[in-house]
Amino acid sequence: MIVGVVLSAYYFRRHEKYVSVHREQMRPQWPVWGQLLHVGLPVGLEFFLMSVVMAVIYWVIRDFGAAAQAGFGVGQGVMRIIMLPAMAVAFASAPIAGQNFGARRPERVRETFRWTVVISIVLMLLLTLICQYESDTFIRVFTTEAAVVGVGAQMLMISSWNFAANGVIFSCSSMFQGLGNTWPTIFSSVIRLIAFVVPALWMATLPGFELVHLWYLSVASMFLQAVVAMGLIRREFARKLAPA
Repeated sequence: MIVGVVLSAYYFRRHEKYVSVHREQMRPQWPVWGQLLHVGLPVGLEFFLMSVVMAVIYWVIRDFGAAAQAGFGVGQGVMRIIMLPAMAVAFASAPIAGQNFGARRPERVRETFRWTVVISIVLMLLLTLICQYESDTFIRVFTTEAAVVGVGAQMLMISSWNFAANGVIFSCSSMFQGLGNTWPTIFSSVIRLIAFVVPALWMATLPGFELVHLWYLSVASMFLQAVVAMGLIRREFARKLAPA
């Protein structure tokens, strides 16, 4: 990053003479700051709630030993890598939807959302199919310990069933950004947080509790969030696109 900044500064200093600093434009524009916070803060809170879920899982599985926590950590890292293609498609739809929303072309906003959901789900289903047969292969890229591989592969195989739901959630979140109202994403994330954390803490106290129960609960809570997100985006479409 430092090298990039130095090279950019050199380039603009030597070659781009029309670029200069206007001190009068460096004063804070508080209304713009407020709009940025209004749109950006919920997105940050959404990732914070995701980290809370991760912390709860680590706390719940602490009695299963280091191998369980390591397997979960590796599995989560693999999932983040695997879902990158679908995430890229979903997040790319925000500027497209925003431009068409600003141009008062509601049919294009709906079409953008429709294709984003379709492409995301198709990609996620293909990744789910791969994880059903090659989950241990993905885990072995990062570790060869049998206990860790066993936990990570099992978690990845079960959790991959919520990939399609993740695609829907990412698509809805991106569309909320395009429409300039990201607060509904917090509501769906809170619903998922409650639906997962409360049962997880309760199941952890039961004598027959196993890790597999936690993974299935995560899948169910993710599908619930996807349903809530779809309901909220339909409501937002009806509220913002119908007048256009």
